[in-house]
Amino acid sequence: MRLPSLGVAAAWAGAFLTLIATAAAGGPAREPTFAKDVAPILFANCVYCHRPGEIGPFSMRTYEETRPWAKSIKQAILTRKMPPWPADPAYGNLANSKRLSDRDIQTIVDWVDSGARQGPPDETPALPQFVEGWQIGTPDLIVRMVEPFTVPASGTIPYMTFPTDYVFPEDTWIQAVEVRPGNRAVVHHAFALLGADASVATGLHLYSPGLEPLIFREGYGKLIPKGTRIHLQLHYNANGREETDQTVVGFKLAAKPAHTAVHSAMVVNTGFAIPPMARNHEVVAAIQFPFPARIHALRPHMHLRGKDATVTLIQPDGSRKTLLYIPEWNDGWQYYYVLAKPENVPQGAIVEYVAHYDNSPANPQNPNPQATVTYGDQLWDEMHLLYINWTEVNAENRRDSEPIQISPNKLWGALVRQP
Repeated sequence: MRLPSLGVAAAWAGAFLTLIATAAAGGPAREPTFAKDVAPILFANCVYCHRPGEIGPFSMRTYEETRPWAKSIKQAILTRKMPPWPADPAYGNLANSKRLSDRDIQTIVDWVDSGARQGPPDETPALPQFVEGWQIGTPDLIVRMVEPFTVPASGTIPYMTFPTDYVFPEDTWIQAVEVRPGNRAVVHHAFALLGADASVATGLHLYSPGLEPLIFREGYGKLIPKGTRIHLQLHYNANGREETDQTVVGFKLAAKPAHTAVHSAMVVNTGFAIPPMARNHEVVAAIQFPFPARIHALRPHMHLRGKDATVTLIQPDGSRKTLLYIPEWNDGWQYYYVLAKPENVPQGAIVEYVAHYDNSPANPQNPNPQATVTYGDQLWDEMHLLYINWTEVNAENRRDSEPIQISPNKLWGALVRQP
């Protein structure tokens, strides 16, 4: 009998061990498919924006729509450019994080690397059902600018404030509010204001790229007093051609009066001056709570020179707790960061907002490194703002430790992953 060569014997042994390992693992590894593995991830995390009429540049509702972008999707999730979520997960505990899990990222990477196959179409889960044109569902009430506004093709356009076509006939509790621009090509942001007239109006909510509508769960809401007219403050950017805009605001009304009103506080510093060529200029603002409260959500705001942002709760005894840290600011993605558990704020506690600004040529977004930059409305100016959604503690909410703000994509029901 002729014995096999040493190399052949080693190959046989390797193949035998591979067969044993494969059998122990339950058979050959299955390549992920769009239908069974990838679609549930996209439907739960991406389709909310990546569908017609929303901010995503392409749709991911079907295999046919998604497949041409497979390699780009892989690159975007590996670099965590998408889904966009600037907050550092090591600081704070946020309920509405958009970060994909490592497992979901690996599934999509494996799908792309193995050929981005569709798989049996009948294994694709049902597509979430969205209301066309609205993230809050079909509004109970829609108000709009009384007349469309013509945006010039060029030049600097000052902030414009317009009345809407509705006056609230009675005190009204709202459970959700969404501001939708009539023309995203020219609307940088749109701020909905509450008041009998614009001179005494206060902020309600706004549209800004990436910012979600305000949606509160039952028992919490915003109270709009009788006689209020919504005004819209618009920041337009000329884009080289004449355009028109008629921005609207949609509301979901509460079925019954809320037991807790949600308030918004603004932490602001308007007195800073960022020197020319400064790479790491620090600006600080703070607010002290004169009574016990709960913080539910935070929204920092800066412009193009923003570099990083930190929100810290300072207790009366001087101890500090970081509630939010954004290591790389991006003007294109501005969120309300919802705390997974409301933060109790004792009387006398301070919320500190610290941000750094890069006014040097190292910042590719910098319009002019030679300028001294101060507070102002336009993009080439800067802002240092922190919005805080907070409530007073009362008998109805004293034991409530769950988030009160709901991310819109949760309205549509996160999919249960297939085994």
